[in-house]
Amino acid sequence: MRRTILGVSLLASLTFAEESNTKTTERQIPVVKCSAPVYSIMVMEFDCKANSCQDSYAGNPKLAYIYEVLSGSGGVKGFGKGLSTMLTNALKATNCFKIVDLEQYEKMKKLLAATGQEVKPPKVDYTILGSITALELERSGGALGGGLIPILGAINVKKDIAKLGVDVNVMKPETLEVAFSQSFDASSEKSSWGLFGAGWGGSGAAGGGWSVSKNLSLDMVARDVVVQIANSLAEKLVPDKIVQRPAPPKKEEKQEVQPGS
Repeated sequence: MRRTILGVSLLASLTFAEESNTKTTERQIPVVKCSAPVYSIMVMEFDCKANSCQDSYAGNPKLAYIYEVLSGSGGVKGFGKGLSTMLTNALKATNCFKIVDLEQYEKMKKLLAATGQEVKPPKVDYTILGSITALELERSGGALGGGLIPILGAINVKKDIAKLGVDVNVMKPETLEVAFSQSFDASSEKSSWGLFGAGWGGSGAAGGGWSVSKNLSLDMVARDVVVQIANSLAEKLVPDKIVQRPAPPKKEEKQEVQPGS
C-alpha cells in the first residue's frame, strides 16, 4: 500500500513539473507596435462595390462558390462588416490608436441610463472608411489520373484562389478633410503573410475576430489586407511612436544544383 502511495505521489510530482514547464505561446500579429496610443479613431463598416456584391451579378454561375462560402456569415454584402471588425482588431494590436466603438457606446448608454450615469465617448480624431473594390473566390482543379487508374481517378485535387481589393480613406470628422487615402490588395497565390493564414481561429465567422468566412484562402487575403492597412495607418499618422516593426516574410532559399553533382 505504501509503495502505491509513493508511486502516485511521484507521478503527481512529475505531472506538476511538466505542467510547470509548459509555456503558452501567444500568436503574434505582424503589425507595428507603438509605445502608447495617440489618436482616437473610429472604424466605419466597409461597403462593397465589387461585382460579387451587386444584385445584377447574383445569377452569375462564377459567383456561386463565393455565395456558398459566405452564406453563414452575413452573405456577400455582410463581408464588409467582418472586414471592418478584423481591421479594428489589427489596429488594437498596434497600440497606436484609441478605438472608439459607437455601437458599444449606444449599448452602454442605455444600460447606464437606469442608474443616472452618463457615458461620454472621447473625441474622434480620425474616421476610417473603406470600400471593397474586388472580392473573388474561385475553385479550380479536378480528378487525378483522368480515370485511367481507378484509384487515382477517384481523387479530386482542388485549389481555391481568393483575391481582395480595398480602398481606404482616413478623414477628419470635423472638417471632412481626407488625411490619408490608399488602395490595398491581396491574392492567396502571392500573399505576403502566408503563415498568418493558417491556424488563426479556424474557419467560420466566429474565429476570434480573425475570420470572415468558411474558407481559409478568403480569410487569408482578408488578414493580409487588414495588416497592410493597419501598418500603413500607423506609419502615416504616428511614425514617431513606433517602437517595433514586424520582420519581413522570409523567402525560401533555393540551392542551385551544379552539373554532375
